[in-house]
Amino acid sequence: MYLHIGKNTVLDSRDIIGIFDMDSLKDSHEINKIFEDLKKENNIINVSENIEKSLVLTKIDGIIKGFISNISSNTLAKRAEKFQ
Repeated sequence: MYLHIGKNTVLDSRDIIGIFDMDSLKDSHEINKIFEDLKKENNIINVSENIEKSLVLTKIDGIIKGFISNISSNTLAKRAEKFQ
């Protein structure tokens, strides 16, 4: 199944590693490091329209990418639960 994360962007739910609240990045050193590494590698896709609420980590074709969404992590998680 597919998960709509905003701005006409959908992801295959099988590719999703995790969904994180952007505010929690400040609290988690590990997630913040992953985020910073993805930015350095240009593997962050921002579909948030300047309202950054969540980070969706994916592994697509062996490459880890992060999608920044304007939809809350709780809402995205609830949408994803429907597919399981």
